Amino acid sequence: MTDTPERNEAQQEAKRRFRQALERKEHASLARAAQEEGRTKARAAGGPAAPKRFHRRKTG
Repeated sequence: MTDTPERNEAQQEAKRRFRQALERKEHASLARAAQEEGRTKARAAGGPAAPKRFHRRKTG
């Protein structure tokens, strides 16, 4: 079975379109991940890094 020029061109076109679809899918996935990363909440961003220590002096 020999490939005709039309069939070969059709196969090349299908491969090209498939690669483009994969690139779009990958780009959308990366964009979605970047958006999710940007929405993370910062916990205790303005407060002290550790709880304040409480010291009691011993008497006696």
